[in-house]
Amino acid sequence: MKKLLLPLILINSINVFAQEEPSFLETFISDTNDHRKSIHNYIVSMSNSLDNYIDDTDPIDMKEYSSAYGLLELSAFQNQHESINFDQKVKIKLKLPKLKDKFRLVFESDEIDENKNYIEKRTSNKNDDFNLGLTYETLKKDIELKTKVGIKLRSKLDPFLKLSAKKTWEDVKGIDFIIGQDVKQSVIKKLETTSYYEIRKRFNDYYSLHQYTEYYWHSSERRDSQVLPSIHLKQILDAKNHLTYSFNTDIDNIDTNLRIKRHSAQIKYRHFIKKWMYVDMIPENYYSYDNNFKPRYAMRFNFGIYFNKSSYK
Repeated sequence: MKKLLLPLILINSINVFAQEEPSFLETFISDTNDHRKSIHNYIVSMSNSLDNYIDDTDPIDMKEYSSAYGLLELSAFQNQHESINFDQKVKIKLKLPKLKDKFRLVFESDEIDENKNYIEKRTSNKNDDFNLGLTYETLKKDIELKTKVGIKLRSKLDPFLKLSAKKTWEDVKGIDFIIGQDVKQSVIKKLETTSYYEIRKRFNDYYSLHQYTEYYWHSSERRDSQVLPSIHLKQILDAKNHLTYSFNTDIDNIDTNLRIKRHSAQIKYRHFIKKWMYVDMIPENYYSYDNNFKPRYAMRFNFGIYFNKSSYK
């Protein structure tokens, strides 16, 4: 019964959210409208102030900063035979249009890669690690280039430099191909590199298939590398309901010679209560080397709010 308790609670929670105009939800939305507007206006004001500080030429229309936004995501998750844990994701993205619309100032909790973010491996964010970085994006001969300079805010400050390059070939006999490379150098974690490719096929307006493989290498350990292949089938049920079916494998070289350490199957259901508010239910079944590949389960529930120009009247 304990194994069923959390999934049932989460399913019932989503059903409650999905009801037609539930009174408590509408009351919550109405009561917090002014707060959401104030938060977004504050983010827009920060963008404007920073932009004018860097470039003190003639001011521009405040509407140019309106695409700046914030995101707050609260989560509850449980691994089999463990207690329920809680986590949070925070992101604030400022727009700096005076700098040729290519610079962004981003404040966020640790980056989450959904292609390898297994629920079972997540722990609560007890260290409250955040990144504060200035990102520059440009396009050179159809190659997307990005540079991010910043500081990781933790018990010890960790300055870093991250360089990214991505090339996309679209609609090659109905298939898109993407290859990319990330290189990150920091004081504490040293050098990290990520090489990846993605093949995606869109069948129609509702279904698309994605095959993603990533190779990660970390210089601080003599043997610290991972190969992460995965397959994702994405389904759009309607404007408010999306499904993603995922199959993942984790092959690492930390304590064995590139041995398969984990298989998993995951379903992610996202329901948009509003354009700026969503809930996720993510059940996962996994088989890990540490448990002799015995089946285990994990469950995650997210509640997210965007603070943008669509989140208030």
